[in-house]
Amino acid sequence: MPTIPYTHWAYFPDQASARGCADELLDYVIRIREAEGSQWLLLAGRDVETAGLIERHAEVEAIVVRHGGDYDGGEATYLEGQPVVDPMLTEDP
Repeated sequence: MPTIPYTHWAYFPDQASARGCADELLDYVIRIREAEGSQWLLLAGRDVETAGLIERHAEVEAIVVRHGGDYDGGEATYLEGQPVVDPMLTEDP
């Protein structure tokens, strides 16, 4: 079954909420940074099997909502037709 690197995006009203959410996403590479206004952006990325992508969306969205965040979906990043790790995750935290 093919796997691709996939990144979920979520916005939180404060850093503490974002960190609480990150604590439940242990199998992800996590980046938390200030976003526009007073919001905090959480990026959660990992390799996922394409067959389980819908289930992973629902799982991550439920965790985000439980911590007071707004789930903004997810994406696979492609370069020359091949999936690659989201550059926002590989930047220095």
